Amino acid sequence: MQFNERFYDDSNFLPIGMPMPDPYTTGVLLNRLKLGRADRATQFAGISEWLRDHTPSAGLVRSLRRRGFGDLLDGGNDPQP
Repeated sequence: MQFNERFYDDSNFLPIGMPMPDPYTTGVLLNRLKLGRADRATQFAGISEWLRDHTPSAGLVRSLRRRGFGDLLDGGNDPQP
């Protein structure tokens, strides 16, 4: 039996003109910022800039902390090794 992965992807399908929902995980945020494959320092800078204008959800806060970006939430400016 073959599966067609188009039925199992995690894409958001929204009506035309509807805004994208807020990111709910670090991976979604990095992909939205087009930083999924960037080095750690570039990801850190991009997330830091995004946080200046956005308030993360509780789920995104947990995800950022798990992925090592918690210092950004606490006012830190330097990436962790």
